[in-house]
Amino acid sequence: MQTTRFWHTIAFMLYGAATMLATISAIFAIDILFVARQRRATTAHVRLEEAAPEGASLPLESDPGRRPLVYPASAGAQATRTRLRKRALALVSVPVLLAIIGAIFLFSVRYYSGILIQASTVPAKAAQPSLLRPAFERGMIYPQWNSNGYGLQDTAWQQGAATIKNQTGAQWIEIPTLFSQATDSSTRVGVSPSAPSVQSFIEGIQRAHELGYKVFFVPLMQVNQPGGWSGSITFKAAAQEQAWYASYWHTLLPYVTAAANQHVEQMAIGTELQTLQQIVPGALWNQLITNIRGVFKNTLTYDMNWVSVGQTMPLWLKNPSLTYVGVSSYFPLVNTSIRVDPKAIVALWQQNIKTKLDALSTRLGKPVLISEIGYRNSADALYHTWLATSTAKADPAEQAGAYDAVLTNVLHDTHIAGTFFWGWDSVGMFAIKGQPAVQVLLKWYAHP
Repeated sequence: MQTTRFWHTIAFMLYGAATMLATISAIFAIDILFVARQRRATTAHVRLEEAAPEGASLPLESDPGRRPLVYPASAGAQATRTRLRKRALALVSVPVLLAIIGAIFLFSVRYYSGILIQASTVPAKAAQPSLLRPAFERGMIYPQWNSNGYGLQDTAWQQGAATIKNQTGAQWIEIPTLFSQATDSSTRVGVSPSAPSVQSFIEGIQRAHELGYKVFFVPLMQVNQPGGWSGSITFKAAAQEQAWYASYWHTLLPYVTAAANQHVEQMAIGTELQTLQQIVPGALWNQLITNIRGVFKNTLTYDMNWVSVGQTMPLWLKNPSLTYVGVSSYFPLVNTSIRVDPKAIVALWQQNIKTKLDALSTRLGKPVLISEIGYRNSADALYHTWLATSTAKADPAEQAGAYDAVLTNVLHDTHIAGTFFWGWDSVGMFAIKGQPAVQVLLKWYAHP
């Protein structure tokens, strides 16, 4: 039986009727007791009256000064009729009351047994486990390299973002956006043809938020000359440096504004600008941070390349507006193209990477964010880890072992604020889609 509001109402009405009848019956019972007592007294008076001369008065023994009562000769007959009426009423009301109570009892048994049956057939909601370090940024990266990237027309990303969340338990998704310049000494920065339009960028953020992600916006720089790399951008004069930062901020501004309007949770002010971060005066970096902070109010970071970790840290990295300092953590773990037993990677990672990141966090006085990390699906995944291709054979177990080593080391390390893995798909041999590394992420990201 379904526990609908209708049946609740019926039950309430029946219980109300039973209560009323029970109350009436109780009143009748009390009344009958008093009447019976009064009847006995009346019978005694009638008998006295019949024995006394007609019209004589009878004194009340309990109240000697009270005016004597006079009972007509018909009082006995009237008492008898009253007694018969009440007996008849009792004979009718009691069975009716018992019938109603019985019906309500049967209804109650059926009603509440239905509730119990219904409750027993509804599966209990599983309690959500409390995550270890809930604030730890459990992130994934799925980059797109076209003007429609991340947007509604990019169905691969729109669907893939949902798959990533379901299969890995990721709570953060990183959205890289590509900017470019002609040479490593050009002072003019533009939006790369491979970057999403601002509208597609917005649509991607909206989709990510709909899926329950927090979003990390990361601008990447591309140098379009052979062998060009963001870390090689450099200038010979202060005026060139100032021109580059002005151009960079002007190009970045529409995306920063969109990110702010869409309540993006975190963004990097730059990525792997290795030479600029070391040689450009801190005033230009601090001005860039001030410009961005004027528009974007949430968490800011700067993402350095792993090679920079051993260098002297510039003072501007301690700017309090930078909550974290990110590191693209492609530290090599071996010096030759060999395979390492997956069980041995945990200790190797601790000795060669964890100690360096912890030391960096201590030097800067703020947590380090692993803003990008990944391993190839190859037998030499720990060698030249920054390369997306290899001639070594595919080795999903080695890739999964490397993922497990990362999270075994960092999820308990309060120096590390989070991890963003490169990447899901469209990233060469780094892709983990359909690989055992997905289950490794689920183990660490979705469970305590």
